[in-house]
Amino acid sequence: MRKIRRKREKRKKKIIIISVFLFLIIMTSGYAAFSTNITLHAKGNIKEPSRVIKAWLENETGDFHTDFYRHRIVTVTFLDNNKIPSNAVESWNVSENQKHGSVKAWVVQNSEDNTKYDLYIGAKNGVIANPKSSRLFSDFRELKSINFNNNFDTSNVTDMSYMFAWCTNIETIDISSFSTSNVTSMKNMFNMYDNNNNTVINNKLTNIIFGDNFDTSNVTDIFQMFAGCENLMQIDVENWNTSNVRNMNSTFAYCKMLTTLDLSKWNTSKVTTMDWLFDECNNLIELDISNFNTENVTSIYQMFKGCHNLEELNLCSFNTQNISNSVSMFYDTPKLKAVYVGSGWTLENTGEMFNYSNISQVTTGMC
Repeated sequence: MRKIRRKREKRKKKIIIISVFLFLIIMTSGYAAFSTNITLHAKGNIKEPSRVIKAWLENETGDFHTDFYRHRIVTVTFLDNNKIPSNAVESWNVSENQKHGSVKAWVVQNSEDNTKYDLYIGAKNGVIANPKSSRLFSDFRELKSINFNNNFDTSNVTDMSYMFAWCTNIETIDISSFSTSNVTSMKNMFNMYDNNNNTVINNKLTNIIFGDNFDTSNVTDIFQMFAGCENLMQIDVENWNTSNVRNMNSTFAYCKMLTTLDLSKWNTSKVTTMDWLFDECNNLIELDISNFNTENVTSIYQMFKGCHNLEELNLCSFNTQNISNSVSMFYDTPKLKAVYVGSGWTLENTGEMFNYSNISQVTTGMC
C-alpha cells in the first residue's frame, strides 16, 4: 500500500512540475508578445530623444548662433550622420539632451569665399526638430540655401515662429518635406519687416515651396507670417486650413509684388484681429476674401491701407457686429471704385475710414 501511495505522490509531483513549467512557458510567451507590441508601438510614436536638436532663445549667443557665425553662414545642410570632418573649423553638441544626445553641428570654410562658412547639422538616422523650433535660423542674413534632405523630422514641432525671419539673402525656401500637423504658431515665420524701425529690410526671397504635408489645421497665430516679403510674386496658401487661426495681423503686410491672392476658402470664424492684414500690398489687383467670416473680429485697423491698385472689394460676407476699430481701413487706396457689403455690415462710414481713397462710402444692395 505504501508503495502505491508513493507512486501516486510522485505522479502528482510530476504533474504539478510539468503544469508549472507549461504555465511559465505560456506566461513568458505572452509577456514576450506583449513586450513586442509595446516596443513596436514605441518605435512608431515616441521619437529617439538622442536625435532631438536643442531649442534657441531670442538672444541666443552660443554655438553657430553667435553674431560671428550668424552673419557669415551661407549654406545649411542636414545629414543622417554626425561624423565631424577633419576640415571642420568648429563644432558643437546641439542636442536637446546634452549628456546623451547625438546631434552635432559644425562649420567648414566656404569654398568660394573664405570669409564665409557652410553649416552642417547631423545625427545618426537624421535630426529630429525640437517642439520649440522658434528662431532656428532667425537673422541669418548671409544664408543663401538650406538643404533639409529629408533629414529634419518636424512632426513633433508646435512652434515655428521666426524660423526663417530676416534671412534676407535667401531666394528660395523649400519646406516641402515639413510635417506641420502639430504646429500652433507660425507667426513671423518668414518675416522681413523691422518693427523697431518700421521698415522693410531689403531681401531676396522670391519663392517658398510648401509641400503636401504642410498642414495648418492647428495653427492659431500667423501674425506677420509673410510681412515684408516684398519680392514674393505668389504664395500658395489658397487651400490652407485656417479654422483655428485667431491672429491675422499683418500676415501679408508689405507683400508688394503680389498681384492676386485667393483666400476664398479660408475659414476665419475664430479670427479676432485683422489689423494691417494687406497693408501696403501695392500691386494687388485681385483679392478674393468673399467668404471671410468676421463675426468674432474686433479690429480691422488699416486692413487695406496702401493697396494702390485695388479697384473693387467684395466684403459681402463681413459681419461687423463686434468690430470696434475700423480706422483707416481703406486709407490710401486711390484706385478703389467700390466696396460691396451685405446686411452684416453695420459700421458707419467714419471720415478716417476712407482717407486718401477714391471713394467715401461702401456700396450696399449689390451682394
